[in-house]
Amino acid sequence: MTFNIKTLGCKVNTYESEYIYSLFIEKGFSYVEENADVYVVNSCTVTNMADRKSRQVINSLRRDNPGSVIVVCGCFSQNCYNTGKLDTINADIVIGNKDKSKIVDYVLEYLDNKERIERFFNLRGASFEDMEIKGAYDRTRAYVKIEDGCNAFCSYCVIPFTRGSVRSKNHESVIEEVISLVNNGYKEIVLTGIHTGKYNDGEYDFAALVRDLVKIKGLKRLRVSSIEINELTDEVLDVFKNSDVFVPHLHIPLQSGSDQVLKLMNRKYDKAYFEERINYIRSIKKDLSITTDVIVGFPGETDEMHKESMEFIKKIGFTKVHVFPYSDREGTVASKIKEKIDGNVKKERVKELLSISEELEKEFYNKYIGRDMEVLFEEEKEGFYTGHTANFIKVKTKEEHKSNELAMVKLTEENIEMAN
Repeated sequence: MTFNIKTLGCKVNTYESEYIYSLFIEKGFSYVEENADVYVVNSCTVTNMADRKSRQVINSLRRDNPGSVIVVCGCFSQNCYNTGKLDTINADIVIGNKDKSKIVDYVLEYLDNKERIERFFNLRGASFEDMEIKGAYDRTRAYVKIEDGCNAFCSYCVIPFTRGSVRSKNHESVIEEVISLVNNGYKEIVLTGIHTGKYNDGEYDFAALVRDLVKIKGLKRLRVSSIEINELTDEVLDVFKNSDVFVPHLHIPLQSGSDQVLKLMNRKYDKAYFEERINYIRSIKKDLSITTDVIVGFPGETDEMHKESMEFIKKIGFTKVHVFPYSDREGTVASKIKEKIDGNVKKERVKELLSISEELEKEFYNKYIGRDMEVLFEEEKEGFYTGHTANFIKVKTKEEHKSNELAMVKLTEENIEMAN
């Protein structure tokens, strides 16, 4: 039988989908791009747009593949379960964020009796569902999921309700998985989780984990998909400072450059703390790139607060800003705040911030023109060879390079490609 996986949302979903892929392959299924016997949709619900996209993918698969088994898992289906809307998902098998490791078993069960399967659990206090990517797939960068769940309860976010409590993978299992991936040829490992910096295996914390991982023989680059500013402890930054393996690129969500909005968001820091830590981090690591996420149009955000946020973003000097218009999520504290921002105002604020992001990005890249930088090449497409520097500058060149090759490249205006 054949299968296909549609992955929406975050890097955790990317990792989980690769794991699900390996389960199907182990059971003798074959992967195809279209006309599959089984489709798995690993869904996302972080915004209303993510909900719409998840639903569109599910409905189009059902419409175009009436004889296929449709499986839906992930945050969208978990949120539908939480809000009593499971019957709106047109699929044969619907599970949430637990038992993804049993998807193939559920498919075989469905093929036996043709009865819709629904499996959901209370994820507050759930244990970590262990997954391990064993095989070497056609990539140069491997994701390793070390943590799941979130206890932060930012006022705008539904993810703590769809992913459950913070829970972590056994550290020995993490180390074994990374060693296995490196032995399979991967040069770069990306640690990922819902709240990655909260990793904790008893007395063994995130700092201890990265301290051990950077020592692994053959590992050239260690990257963290995203980490909060208050989780970059002195112990973590000590490893960051002293290891060439821990790359000079951090994605640190800001969400707002207004203290009033940060408080409404229930973020756990203010601007002064954020700036002080960023300045310190920059002082200990050369060639550092810092990217971020920002939400605009949060309920109660005035024009003055938005301007304050823009000025702070320019002051920090991020490499790139990922901008999201505020999305009202049912059941969150922010959804109850009455001072909603008009949609057109949000669009204009997004446009303004994207313009700032583009300026900051160009300013950052210009500093590297003429420099020789080591690039990890990833693919060849239409005669161009592309890869990334350690600080995540995308390089696109006609000079021939093998996939997974590390090579020195002189950066020019022509071969630096603006990030997506």
